[in-house]
Amino acid sequence: MYEAANQIRIGIEPYLEVRSAKSPAIAPDGELLAYLSDESGTHQIWLRPLAGGAPWRLTDMPEPIGAISFNPKGRDLLFTMDCGGDERHQLWLVPGASGVPEPLTDDPTVVHAWGAWAPDGQRIAFTSNARDCEHMDVYVMELATRTAKRVHQGSGYREAVAFFPDGKSLLVANATRSMSDQDLHRLDLETGSLTPLLPHEGRARYVVSRMKKDGSGFFFVSDQGREHLGVAFCALAEGRVTWIVEREKQDIEAIALAPDQGRLAYVANEEGWNRVFIRDLATAEEFEVAGLPRGTIGSVAWVPDGSGLVFPLDGATSSPDIWRFDVATRTATRLTDASKAGLDSSSFVEPSVERAASFDGLEVPFFVYRPRSKAPAGGYPAVVVVHGGPEAQWTPIFRADLQFFLSQGIMVVAPNVRGSTGYGRAYQHLDDKHLRMDSVADLKAVRLWLREQPEVDDERVAVYGRSYGGFMVLAALTEQPELWKVGVEFYGIANFLTMLETTGPWRKYLRAVEYGDLVADRDDLIRFSPIHKAGHIRAPLFIAQGLDDPRVPPGESEMIYSVLRGRGHPVEYVRIPHEGHGFARIENRRTVFGAVARFLRKHL
Repeated sequence: MYEAANQIRIGIEPYLEVRSAKSPAIAPDGELLAYLSDESGTHQIWLRPLAGGAPWRLTDMPEPIGAISFNPKGRDLLFTMDCGGDERHQLWLVPGASGVPEPLTDDPTVVHAWGAWAPDGQRIAFTSNARDCEHMDVYVMELATRTAKRVHQGSGYREAVAFFPDGKSLLVANATRSMSDQDLHRLDLETGSLTPLLPHEGRARYVVSRMKKDGSGFFFVSDQGREHLGVAFCALAEGRVTWIVEREKQDIEAIALAPDQGRLAYVANEEGWNRVFIRDLATAEEFEVAGLPRGTIGSVAWVPDGSGLVFPLDGATSSPDIWRFDVATRTATRLTDASKAGLDSSSFVEPSVERAASFDGLEVPFFVYRPRSKAPAGGYPAVVVVHGGPEAQWTPIFRADLQFFLSQGIMVVAPNVRGSTGYGRAYQHLDDKHLRMDSVADLKAVRLWLREQPEVDDERVAVYGRSYGGFMVLAALTEQPELWKVGVEFYGIANFLTMLETTGPWRKYLRAVEYGDLVADRDDLIRFSPIHKAGHIRAPLFIAQGLDDPRVPPGESEMIYSVLRGRGHPVEYVRIPHEGHGFARIENRRTVFGAVARFLRKHL
């Protein structure tokens, strides 16, 4: 028994050894590239010459590193770091991108959300819940003295997006209702006055902003008054908004303004895959960045001399790496290599997109990953993977667990049920509050599509998800118990009441907008909570939980485990100390995913 389990553990480990390089940042002189790599087992800062050369690790911190950002006037490198995934990030500085990191903030009970550098490089802006754990205020710190001053106090969640070019005011995004319903304001740092920008009716989301050097306005990405995210320019003097880029039924997810201010690079979402375009702002002519593998691109930045772009690219069949595109030669080059020798990436599977009609006729898109091996006589077993969020989208990134499943002859299906982003604002809100279970019905429609596929074994289908996807697993097992052979969930919501009562206080009301209010919507929250129907579960269930998770606290996993164990139901629970909403350390990923592989081998 031990030998067989160990063989499966060895089987998945090579896939877990595919690491990632992400979050590129370029020094203002254009000579140095910084990025995050988990080559050492956790994400740390690595450096390399942008022109080419061997990389080296800059940091060796005890915790994974979050955001990184260069000083616009030098090589000082700022980064964020929490403790055990608790999301109470502190701000750190590495002077000159060398030497020993220095803490800029040092209160492990407080959340510090990184904001922006001042144009002169002497100050930084950030938000923090130091005053009240439920609300984020705006702070500006003088780096010479390390003194921070609260420049705005308010209720709700907010972000310091950028300094205006004169350094006298800040662009602030207020998410007083939800992260997908924001307001933009200009905060005068001398008077403290807050001026509304881009007034709008209905919901609006603002993803990213880029300032004009002359202070005349800024480019931004938003769905204000629209179904999809587009690119617009706000002329501050006139208060006029001009839409620059809108793509039919596609979101624009990232932009970068060239140093000459005459060109704009933008990232478009096409069915979950990303494409990059460069547009001449004067002529509106544009061309696509070609020569890239298919995948997702989370950000894009210009090289300081304007000769090209640098961006992270993560694909289903390629490791997450940093790429560079040269505008003159129209060629793309991979700058990092997170893959590992010994694993043939040509065996990885790229998905296709299918659709199934749900109970009300809504067409639900989903990705289908078909194993390269021939289907056995009884058909492939299958795993249906549900993304978290729920305001998120399944995209074809590299997933070690899924590529391992495929290598074992397991088909993988990944739906974007209603409530997912990427398909328009109306689709995104079809699961809000009392509509919660409609998304579970979408999952059923995808499962019934699998039933009609002759190459699939209808008796061997698992459901698998993390976070909100973990709730979807529990909901599927309780609402549709006859359809599922196995369930696998990481830090899933078992009880919406207890989750909303115990989640991080700075995000509690943001979740209530999506899920429902603890008082006004109490009956619905109870009705949606799988814990009250745990007796319906027939399938063996695997649970994994980080014990420092601030989003879905461990109590959610503990209660579903306790109920099932008390009933004598087959359930396996892996608790991981000093991890949050995900497993950031390679040794913990080996433990969790090795256990998942053994569990599926036994039950699926």
